[in-house]
Amino acid sequence: MPQVSADTYVAVPPDAARTLADSLPAPRLRVPPHVRNLHSSWRFRAEGDGTRAIHVISYAAGLGLLATLAHEPTQWVLRRQAAGCVERLAEAAHSRRKAGSA
Repeated sequence: MPQVSADTYVAVPPDAARTLADSLPAPRLRVPPHVRNLHSSWRFRAEGDGTRAIHVISYAAGLGLLATLAHEPTQWVLRRQAAGCVERLAEAAHSRRKAGSA
């Protein structure tokens, strides 16, 4: 199953990053018509004083020529959406830290 991912560093512990990600609204992913199955998930890895947050989108495309021709554009579209998810998480983590230090 092909997948795309995007990651970012957030300056909160992994448990806090997971809780924060769970509190964000679920992304409304724009799915190309030839994509038949889609799974979106988070992974968190401790890194220094914070967390490496990775958003992964796995998908299955229909069979045939369209899926073959559309592979690269599909990767690009879904990767941009994964990047948007990690950007929202990074903004939320930054806001949380800023509010905590005020």
